[in-house]
This record gives sequence, structure tokens and C-alpha cells, in this order.
Amino acid sequence: MIERLLEIREALFEIATTLYGDLFVSEDRFWGSVTDRQLQENTFQLMDLGYDFPEPSDEEREVAAKIAKDLGLGLDFED
Repeated sequence: MIERLLEIREALFEIATTLYGDLFVSEDRFWGSVTDRQLQENTFQLMDLGYDFPEPSDEEREVAAKIAKDLGLGLDFED
């Protein structure tokens, strides 16, 4: 079941990228969309099954911090 949910999650991320661009999470139109709601439901289902989401790598954290800075979000991703 977890494997199938992860496949669905991957497809939903591809759909979000196609509809809203590579940085879909920074796109206001994404939030509240059908794709967003489906991703939320998928996340809850995985959590209910005890899936451990992987922690982001140091490289992913650095990229997130740069994107946040470039967008002027004022978020601090440093530990």
C-alpha cells in the first residue's frame, strides 16, 4: 500500500510541476488547488500507515534557503 501511495505522490508532484512550474510551492495558484488537496490527502494516508518521510539532505536545505532568500521570504533554514 505504501509503495502505491508513493507512486501516486510522485505522479502528483509531476502534475504540480507541469501545471505550476518547477517551484510550484511558491505559486499562489497551487495552494488550495485540486493537486494540492490530493497531495495533502496522500501525505495523511502515508502518515497513517507509519511512513517515515526522509529528511532533506544538506544540499536540499541549501537550495531551499537560496530559494527562500531569492523570493524574499525571510525564512531561516539554518540549524
